[in-house]
Amino acid sequence: MTTLPPPETTEPAPDSAPARVLVVDHADDSRDALGRALRREGYVVDTAARGGEALEKLRAEPFDMVLLDVPMPGTDGPRFLEALRNDARLAQVPVIVVSAPDDMDALEQCLELGADDYLPKAFRPAMLRTRLSAALDRRRLRDAESLTREMDVARSIQRDFLPESLPLARGVQLAAALQPARQVSGDFYDAFTLAPSGTIVLVVGDVCDKGVGAALFMALFRSLIRASADPVGGGAIQMIGGRRTLVRQALDNATPADLLTRVAGFTNDYIARLHGRTNMFATVFLAALDPMTGHFDYVNAGHEPALVVAPDGATRELRPTGPALGLLPDQAFGAGGGTLERGHCLFAFTDGLVEARNPAGEAFGTARLRDALRANNASASDLVRGVLAALDAFTGQAEPHDDVTLLAATRTSG
Repeated sequence: MTTLPPPETTEPAPDSAPARVLVVDHADDSRDALGRALRREGYVVDTAARGGEALEKLRAEPFDMVLLDVPMPGTDGPRFLEALRNDARLAQVPVIVVSAPDDMDALEQCLELGADDYLPKAFRPAMLRTRLSAALDRRRLRDAESLTREMDVARSIQRDFLPESLPLARGVQLAAALQPARQVSGDFYDAFTLAPSGTIVLVVGDVCDKGVGAALFMALFRSLIRASADPVGGGAIQMIGGRRTLVRQALDNATPADLLTRVAGFTNDYIARLHGRTNMFATVFLAALDPMTGHFDYVNAGHEPALVVAPDGATRELRPTGPALGLLPDQAFGAGGGTLERGHCLFAFTDGLVEARNPAGEAFGTARLRDALRANNASASDLVRGVLAALDAFTGQAEPHDDVTLLAATRTSG
């Protein structure tokens, strides 16, 4: 039997949502007394008289902690604890063993099997409070460490969705950078060459929202665009019967502008029809650049206007030609075009660049961006490095609130 002193006035558990504790004890009076003590401490309490009942409750709904009496009919404390630790879903639930002085052998066995702590049968509220708080803190620390490891893996996987290297083509230099605001990003960029024409496809995208959800959709948007724009390299042609197909012939005969509008339409309809309930969408800038002539076509799907930067710093905006991808099916996407002369640069970016703020709350803005472009437009790599340096100097120690992505293509001859 658990012996309790008169109740003390205490503060509730510190979490905004009270921790849920399952008390497992075969003795009614002991179980009820321990439950009352826990409720006075601010915990939400449920009880079980047997180990099998306790396992059923743990598997049916989440609990933050188990208080386990060692002797139980049917399933004793060590056997219950062993079953708990062998269940992948329940293995991390903290367990505090409640033990009488003459149960030391069973207590020692429980601790060896992974019990987090123990309480004597007779305890004061301060001891109960301290032991439970410490066990919950350890659980939170383990959860945080596990989440950090998982986010590290997610970040590594997401990096694999970005190109390992940018295409090399005579007459054009490419450079890119992505700075996530969190461990994972909703921004993406891509650059790849279409065979046999040698056309370079450039992509910059920004998925709505932030964090893990945006990162998952970033991978989906990027894969849809790559597979539909480059069906041979992306694998789509092989999936529908090889290279000599009507689909392949149609793609070979399509102009770059036609290709880009089809890519935008396909990606938009796929997201809107299959994932419309998620309300996820992406703004995307797509361009197809001929490195020999400098001619480019583009589709701007609700994205920040990309810029053509002249050697003297003058800029031309490439404004939206259609809505963001994924909002509604059957949307129309137009295409624009232009020519990169020697020394001119095509520069695409996400809104995290111009919306980045300094410690005083001022936005980096388009004027500072144009100043940075004017001062660093000797090459694509100079442009990307120079813009990021200007951004870092402006934001200082301010916490980033959005991802920042840059992609530049400079015509070096022609």
